[in-house]
Amino acid sequence: MRYAFFIGGFVGFTLVALAGFLAGRSGENVFRDAALSCVVAAFLFRWFWSVVIKAFIEAAHQRRQQATPSAKAGSEEHPPATRSPAVQP
Repeated sequence: MRYAFFIGGFVGFTLVALAGFLAGRSGENVFRDAALSCVVAAFLFRWFWSVVIKAFIEAAHQRRQQATPSAKAGSEEHPPATRSPAVQP
């Protein structure tokens, strides 16, 4: 989660700084706005990353629940093969 925070801050700072310089604003205003957007974007990326991780965990949990009944049904249909005494070495 730390990396999402850092990446969000970097992306927010870079986008706003680039937009400010391209708009012809003064350096003081550009860096002030970029610093504020750095903080805001960092928290937004952190929130978004937590949403993504929760979705992955939920999807894995659902797959595990769906796989459990099918594994039980598969084991009941095909019982494990046993060796007869004549075949054993």
